[in-house]
Amino acid sequence: MSIKTFILIFLLPVLTLHAGKPPVDQVNVFTGTSNSRWMLFPGSCMPFGLVKLSPDNQENVWNGGYEYTVGSISGFSHLHGMSLSGVSYMPVSGNLEFGEEYSKLFPGQADGPFGHMWTAGYRSRYKKESETGFPGYYSVHLLDYDITVELTATLRCGMIRATYPQGKTAQLLLNLDIPAEELNEIRATHVTRNSETEIEGFIEQSNQYADDYAVYFVSRFSEPVASMDAWQYQPYSGDNVKYGTAWRRPYHIEKDVQSFTSAANSGVILNFPGKEAKTVTIQTGISFVSIKNARLNLNEEMHGDFDTAVQQARQAWNDLLSRVKVQGGTQDDRVKFYTNLYRSFTGKNILSDVNGEYRDMCEKIRTIKAPADAVYSGDGFWGAQWTLIPLWTLIAPEYANSISHSFLELYDAGGWIPEAPTALEYAPIMGAQHHNALLISSFQKGIAEFDAEKAYRAIKHDYITPGIEHPCGGFAGNRHLAPYMEYGYVPEEYGPVSNTLEYAYDDWCLAQFAKALNKAKDVKTFTERSMNYQNVYDEQTGYMRRRHADGRWVQDFDPFRMGTEGGWNGPGYMEGNAWLYTWFVPHDLKGLIDLLGLEEFNRRLETGFEHGYVDLSNQPNLQAPFLFNYSGKPWLTQKYSRHVVDDLFNTSPYSGWVGEEDEGQMGSLCALLSMGLFEMKGGCSVEPYYDLSSPMFEKIILNLHETYYSGNTFTIIAHNNSKTNRYIQSAELNGKTLKQPILLHRDIAAGGTLELQMGPEPDKN
Repeated sequence: MSIKTFILIFLLPVLTLHAGKPPVDQVNVFTGTSNSRWMLFPGSCMPFGLVKLSPDNQENVWNGGYEYTVGSISGFSHLHGMSLSGVSYMPVSGNLEFGEEYSKLFPGQADGPFGHMWTAGYRSRYKKESETGFPGYYSVHLLDYDITVELTATLRCGMIRATYPQGKTAQLLLNLDIPAEELNEIRATHVTRNSETEIEGFIEQSNQYADDYAVYFVSRFSEPVASMDAWQYQPYSGDNVKYGTAWRRPYHIEKDVQSFTSAANSGVILNFPGKEAKTVTIQTGISFVSIKNARLNLNEEMHGDFDTAVQQARQAWNDLLSRVKVQGGTQDDRVKFYTNLYRSFTGKNILSDVNGEYRDMCEKIRTIKAPADAVYSGDGFWGAQWTLIPLWTLIAPEYANSISHSFLELYDAGGWIPEAPTALEYAPIMGAQHHNALLISSFQKGIAEFDAEKAYRAIKHDYITPGIEHPCGGFAGNRHLAPYMEYGYVPEEYGPVSNTLEYAYDDWCLAQFAKALNKAKDVKTFTERSMNYQNVYDEQTGYMRRRHADGRWVQDFDPFRMGTEGGWNGPGYMEGNAWLYTWFVPHDLKGLIDLLGLEEFNRRLETGFEHGYVDLSNQPNLQAPFLFNYSGKPWLTQKYSRHVVDDLFNTSPYSGWVGEEDEGQMGSLCALLSMGLFEMKGGCSVEPYYDLSSPMFEKIILNLHETYYSGNTFTIIAHNNSKTNRYIQSAELNGKTLKQPILLHRDIAAGGTLELQMGPEPDKN
C-alpha cells in the first residue's frame, strides 16, 4: 500500500472523525503546538521513544522547536526530549550560495523576510494545508524547494522520505548545531562518509541540565550520495553571532570531503547526482553510547520500507490508546481525550540501546541489570503524583514498572534516585522527590515487579541524607533537607517555604510504604515528619507562610505574591504563592480543615474558583477541584472538574493545553478527569483509592492489562450524562450503592462496573 493510499484510508481531517474510528485516528498531533515547549511536537515517535523526529522552525528560545504559527521550517531533528537535541536534516534543492561572497548555510530567522541574503538562511516556507500528521507519521511540502518531506520513527531510529522535484540539484543538509529550547554548547562534531549510502558521526554537547552528553548517529540513504561538502562558521574577530543574519564570507567551506571534524556552527551537505526527480529515504539510528550502538539500533529496528514503518508505529499507538474505549460525548471530546492520552506517553525518552547499554551520570558505559529493561531520560516528576503516575499505573502498568526499574538502576549507578534524570544526569530541576510516588504507588497497587526492600532503602536514603553536589555533576537529593530536618520546616534563609509542604507529603508517602512493609519505627518517624506542614501555618492569617530560622514570620505578607526570589531555590513559593500552597496538604486534608475550619475552607476555596485564584495550569494546585470531596461538598468537585475538561482544554493548536504541558502531565490530568478519576494521595496509601467525579463520557471501558490485573475490564457508565447533566445523583459499584466519592483501586483491578446516574442539579443529600 502506498503512503498516499494509506493517508486516504486512515488520515481524514481530525475534526471530521467519527466515533467508530480507532483511537489512533482520534489524536490531533497539532493540538497545543503554538507557544508550546520543545517536548511538545507534531512529528513522529513511539511510546517513550528516544527518537522524536519532528520539524523545527524557531531559534534558541524557551519554547523552542516547532511553533504552529510560524510559516516556515528550518529542519527536521531527531531528538525532542528535555534538554536533548541533535541530528537535524533539511532537504534542499538548488544552490545554497547566493554568490561568491554570501551563503545560506544557517537556519535563518523565523520571521524572514525570505529571499534576503542576510536573513533567509536555508529554511523554507510551507502552506498549512500541505501539513498533516497522526501518531507515527508527519508530512509537509517545502514551498521554496518544492520538496515533500515525510517522517516516521521507531524507538531509537528515524526515517525521512524526501521527494525532490525535476530539474534541480537534490541535496540534504545536516546541521550539527541547531537552535533548540536549551542553549547548547557544542564541544565537538564529526561526520564520516563510509560509502555512497552511509554516513556516521557524533555531536558532543552540553547545557544547563544535560551536562556533557554525546549524540551518536548512523544514517543510510536509499540513493547514492555523489559527494559531501562541509562548513564551519568562522566569525570575524569580535563577532558574536550564532543564528540570524549572514555575514560577508563567514563560512569556511570544504568541498567533496570524506571526513569532517569541527565544533559549533558546523554541518555537512550531501549532494545527490543528477537533476531528475527522485525520492530519497534516510534511515538514522541514534545512540547516546557509541556509533557502534547507533548502527546496532538501526540494524535491529529498521526493517522494511517507509510505509511499513508508519503502519507499525500507528499500530503500536493504537494498541496502547485502545486500553481505554470511550462512548458518547462530542467528537471534539473524543479527540481531546485521545490526544491527551497520547501526550501522556510522548514526553519521557528511553535512553538505553537495543543491547541494554547506556552511559550513566558519570559517563560510564553500563549494561542494564534485570529486572530493568530500559533507562529513561526526562524532566522532573514534580506534580506527577496527580497526573502521570495514576494514569500509568492504571492504564500501562508495564511502563510504570519499567520506569521504576530505571530509577533503581540509576540509584545503583549513582547512589541516589534522580528526580529529573535528564540525559541520566542529576539535573537540578524543581523540588522534592515526587517521582518516588511511582515506586510506592506501584507497590501499594500490587503491580510492582521490583525489589520492594531495595526501593524502600533507596527512598529512605534520599529522605534522611541531605542532598549533595554529585561528584559526576548536577545535584542529587533534596537541596533543603538539612534545615528541614533541623527546624521542622525550610526557613527563609535557606530556601522556599513551599518545599516544607512538598517534603511533608513525600514523608507521608514513605510512612505508608513503611507501614506496608511492617517497619513500625519508620512509620512513626515519617508520619510525624509529614505533620511539619503545621509549622508554617500562621493562625493569624490562615495561610502557609514564609518563616525565618528564629521562628519569626516574614513581614509584608501578601497571600497572592507569586514565585520565589532568586530562582527555584530562593525564598518564597516555587511557582506559586501562599494562597495556592496552603492547599498543598494532600495527605492530611482533615488536619488542614481543622486548621482552617470547615466553613472557611469551603468559603475560601469557592471564592478561589469564582475569582480565578485557583491555578489549574500548574502542578501545585491541580488537586483543587477534588478538595471539595473532603469538605462535604462533592457536587462542587463534579462541577469544577468538568469545568477543567470542558472549558480549559480544547483541540486547538493555539490553546489546547491549560498552562504548560511539560511532558504529558497536563495531558494525563485531562485524561484522568475525563474518566472522572483522580488520586489525591498519589496512590501511595496502603489501600490506594481514586477520588470520583463526573466523567465526560457516557461509557468508558478500561481494558486492564492481563499480566497485572485480574479483572479483564472495568466499565464506567454515566446514565443521562451531558455537559449540563454533570452532577452525580447516585453511584453503584457492581450493584452496591457507594456512600463516599471514592473508588478503591482493588475494585477496579478486580473488574466490574461503576454506574452513575447523572442530573442537571447537585444532589446534596
